[in-house]
Amino acid sequence: MDTKTRRWSLRVTPAQDTIVRRVLKATGMSLNEYVVGCAMAAAADDLADRRVFAVSPQVWEELQEVLDRPPVAKPRIAALLAEPSILDSG
Repeated sequence: MDTKTRRWSLRVTPAQDTIVRRVLKATGMSLNEYVVGCAMAAAADDLADRRVFAVSPQVWEELQEVLDRPPVAKPRIAALLAEPSILDSG
């Protein structure tokens, strides 16, 4: 395990402090564990779409060919998307 050598200093409102401390009490986590864990999870999510994928030149060309193809009509998908969603009723 890496040695922790960096320090963060944060300011929060009393309401924010109360909510976080309630979570700490319920989970038994320390403030450090909770804040760092949540920050790391959020950072991973934020970076997920920004990853670099290395492929061979041949695979890159194949991908470019697929992406350059004209779109193909999908009538069944179009019909499905034209139906009302369960999220629309309410």
